[in-house]
Amino acid sequence: MRAALLSLVLLTACGGRGDVRFGERCHSDDECAHGLCVAGVAGRNAVCTISCATGSDCPEGWSCHGVTQGNVVVCAAGASTPFGM
Repeated sequence: MRAALLSLVLLTACGGRGDVRFGERCHSDDECAHGLCVAGVAGRNAVCTISCATGSDCPEGWSCHGVTQGNVVVCAAGASTPFGM
């Protein structure tokens, strides 16, 4: 029982809750497969994105430079800013 409860907690904490894919419009983190729905990374509307450490973590045409309110660096459309990675 304890192992099952721990597994449930870990799955919930790891994101990946919804079925909206990377780059698609979203309204909340819960909708996104990777758990990150962020406005301003691909225009004005919020889209699902992923966290990153370098530009190589992002798909082609995206770079690692968007920052969420929780200070998570995410993939954003276009070239990185002068302060980007």
